[in-house]
Formats: sequence, C-alpha cells, structure tokens
Amino acid sequence: MSSAERNREWYIFTENRAAVIAQLERGACDGILPAARGFMDNFAEFCLEAGVLEVFESFRDPRARRSIPMFFFCNTLVYRPLFHLPRLKPIERTLFRSPYILRQLGFNAQQIAAGFYQTETGTLPFSAQTIADAFARAEAADFLENQQAMLRALWSYCPGQFQTALWAMDSVHFRVPRGAHTPAQEFKACVLGVWQNQVVWPLLWLFVEPDEAEITVGRKLIAAAESVLGVGAIQHLLVDRGYLDGAWLTELHQRGTRVTMGVREGMLILEEMQNLSQIAGMKWETAAPPKLHVEPLPQRAIMSFTALEAEWATCEAPLSGCLIRDTYPDQVRYRGLVTTEPDIAACDILRDDRLRWTEEEVFMTLTRYWHFDDLPPCRLGVAYALVHFTLVAFTLLGFYLQETDAAAEITSWNMAPPPLPLPERELAVYAGPYFTLLLPSELITIILKHIDAWQANQEQLLMALRYAEGNT
Repeated sequence: MSSAERNREWYIFTENRAAVIAQLERGACDGILPAARGFMDNFAEFCLEAGVLEVFESFRDPRARRSIPMFFFCNTLVYRPLFHLPRLKPIERTLFRSPYILRQLGFNAQQIAAGFYQTETGTLPFSAQTIADAFARAEAADFLENQQAMLRALWSYCPGQFQTALWAMDSVHFRVPRGAHTPAQEFKACVLGVWQNQVVWPLLWLFVEPDEAEITVGRKLIAAAESVLGVGAIQHLLVDRGYLDGAWLTELHQRGTRVTMGVREGMLILEEMQNLSQIAGMKWETAAPPKLHVEPLPQRAIMSFTALEAEWATCEAPLSGCLIRDTYPDQVRYRGLVTTEPDIAACDILRDDRLRWTEEEVFMTLTRYWHFDDLPPCRLGVAYALVHFTLVAFTLLGFYLQETDAAAEITSWNMAPPPLPLPERELAVYAGPYFTLLLPSELITIILKHIDAWQANQEQLLMALRYAEGNT
C-alpha cells in the first residue's frame, strides 16, 4: 500500500472487549487514552452509520498538496462548535493535544502517529493553519455540492425525519471583519430546512452575495434540493415575501409543491382582499394576537378567501387567501397571506405562516449559543466553512438526539451545544478498529500475565501509553 493510500485510511472505532483483550494477550496495542463520559461515542457512530464521513471525504479538494484527506478537516470543523471553540487556533490545543477528546472524535490512534497531529518528532501538517488553507480557495458551489450529498445520505438513512414534508426557506446575513491581510466582506446564506416540532433543521444552503435577490437564490436552492429529493418531495414550502414571484409559484405548484407566503403592500391581490372584506355578509374570525414586544397587543381578526388566482396576473396556481386585521387603539393594519392550494381556511394559512418563524428562532439559537455569525478576519472560503459546518453540526446533533432517550423532550432540540465531556477513571484501549474500556489495574494484570509477549513489544506499549500522557 502506498503512503497516499495509507493516509486515506479512516474509521470510527467500535467497542469490542474480546477482540481488544485478545490483542493485549498477544502483546499488541495501538493506543491507550483516558476515557471520557459524554454523548460523543454514540454520536460518532451515528455519523459513521449515516454515511457522514463518506460525504466529507467527497468534499472537493482544491489543494495542490493533499497529504491529509479533506474529511479530517470537515470532521474537525463539525466538532469545533460542539467543543465551544470560537476560533480555529484553539483547536490545536483543545482537540489535537487532548487524548481523551481524540478518542471521542474517533480518530485512529495509528493516524496520530502517522502524521496528522503533534508528536514527539515535532509539529506535523495537521494544524489550525492547514485547516484554513484547505478551505481558503473553496467556493460557494463546493459547499452546496457537498451538502447535497449530505442531504442525500440523511434522506436515505433517516427518512422519518422528513415525514412532515413541510419545509421553510429564509436567508441570514454574515459579516467578516477586516484583517491585517484580508478585506472586510459580507455574504448571506439562503437556508432550506425541514420543519419538525418547534425546530427547523437546516439541510441545504447556498452562499451568495448579500444583495442577490431572494427569488434568484431561492430558485437555485429549491432546484438543488429537487435534484436530490425528487420533484414534489417538498410538499409544502414556507417562505417570506422576498420570494414573491407568480411564475415561480406556478412552476412549484405544477411540480407538486404548495407554497405559503405573505403578499406585499401595494399588490392587487391584497387590495382586492381588503375590498372583498367590505362586502355585506363577509365575516371576520377572531384570532390570537401576534407575539409582539409592545403593549397593548392588537385585537386580531382574520378572513378567508378562495379562488384568488384571477387577482394575480402572473400566478396561474390556485390561491387561497388570509386577510389579517390588527386593530390598535390608534390605527388598523392589514396584512395578507396566500397559499397555492384551493379551499384552505384562513386559520390554517395563518397557522402555517407562524410555523415559518421557527426558522428565525433557529437562526437566533445559532447566533446566541453556537455563535455561527461571530466570524474572525479570514478568507471568504474559510468563513463559508465555519458557517457551513456549524449548520451541519446543529442538524447532525439534532438527528442523533432523536435516536436517544432525549427524543421525547422536543423543547431541547433547538438548543446550545452539549456540555464538554469529562475524563473518567477508565482507560480506552485500542487495537485495530476496536476499543474497550479497562480500569488501569485490569490492563496491568493482562500485561503481567503475558509479560513475555509485552517484553518483545516494549516500544509499542510505551508509544501506546504516551497517548494517555498527552504526548501526542
């Protein structure tokens, strides 16, 4: 096997006590690290089984020198927010030099010795700077393409996550401050996610210039999603008024996607709903007031309309409407919502529109707790990577937790990263693709019972023990 092929070997360790002890009895051991408690072991196994690492391995690599596989950089950046690291530089001392975290990350102990981390021989290529260099020339299309592969893997591995077939799409803006050698930059991400109870899981996004029209980027993103999921898989899409385009709504309706959205002031369809509401016999329904940080809250009423397509010249899809009337002490405000489905009641349209705000709440969580908008001075590709893998980490963590005992507590889904893992008394002993947890006394007992074999492999034992000392 060539050096390049050997460098591309990777796997997540699985627990197999019998296999590890059998190797120990023959005087063989690949690594000994302090164990840690936390969710990361099962999370790493989830990522392996879901095909996440294969997706990372397929990330387009623009580097001329490719001694370190791209999936190492991708995987590391997923764990950056999970370990509450605001910048790349702390990765070197927090992830790469902490034996028990290395074990939690599931990186092969043999690869540590092969040259991806700090070792006794000095600094080796895998550093914070090499991570930045790996993504410096990456383009927006590279992240979209890789996330399409991720969406395909998750769609196949956990189809239950997509049962609602209800999706939301919105944009969020980012600013990169000026650095000593890099200019200040801005961009936005148009994010498409699947809605579940109290959360929207980001699943596909596209980085674009901050002034690119929402309808333009929205068309691109939905087309990218349909190329993976198939036409009509997105059965219901929630968007804001920035994506208003009658021709596009017609196309989506013809492809089996219903769209619910607001209409702008000055549009004929809103004016006509207001005019129709004045007709004798039309009835307003009382609705819950909006959640606003002002007092007093308005008295809200809504009215249903059907067959509105004649009021929107460029939209040939069937349209149901919801006219909202908010009455304040000093004024009355009107707002309109439409959906591309016939005979939908106003209360249902309003309920669906409220669900769209779930994605805004996810953006607030990612800002407040995951700090995904706190970008350092850096090259644009690096900024894309920091945002991209934070979104990936948020969704992977949420999908994983739904396979655990935490699944019933849906209020915890839209949350901060978990607490850091802490060392335990046990040792994680590695042999080939397997590991097991042993107390120090258990390990020493096995070694003493097979001392002849271990004397022959003394150097291997010492190297394995050095991982436990942190000399990696």
